[in-house]
Amino acid sequence: MSGPPPPVVIQAPAQQPASSAVAPSASGESAPNAVFLELLGNGLLYSVNYERLLTQWNVGLRAGVGFVAYKVSSANGAGALVLASFPLVASWYYGSGNHRLQLGLGATVLYVKASTDAAGLSYQGSVPSFGVAATAVIGYRYWPRHGGFTFGAGFTPLLRESKGILPWGGAEAGFAF
Repeated sequence: MSGPPPPVVIQAPAQQPASSAVAPSASGESAPNAVFLELLGNGLLYSVNYERLLTQWNVGLRAGVGFVAYKVSSANGAGALVLASFPLVASWYYGSGNHRLQLGLGATVLYVKASTDAAGLSYQGSVPSFGVAATAVIGYRYWPRHGGFTFGAGFTPLLRESKGILPWGGAEAGFAF
């Protein structure tokens, strides 16, 4: 004769950890987007930028916009200067952690408009005009793997055929998500 059947043990399913707000991508990176303000740099005076990091290639694609309007007025007349810049940059990032070397190439589209009205005489120069400057980036970027505050600084020269090379630099700060 055999004894009583063995007791049946029912186990509760294991609890899954709460999911994070940002799911990691296939390469382990979880913050492939960044929005930041750059002072000086590729946008000349300043620019507001969005960058998307293509993690499988460590390449970032960036677009930005900067705008300055300066109104000049005096007892003898008035004038205005408008400058808009649109930096477009592709960067390669070296490093797998939060600290990375940034090497990039791109173009900055420029729009300039100037006018004056001195003593009742109007002047509209050869502007408004559009121009394009080739640009580059050699710099440092802190890009947190799981999102948060991001910043960087670098050498960002601009090249215009008619003006030559403008040695330039910039600093940026924003948020990666």
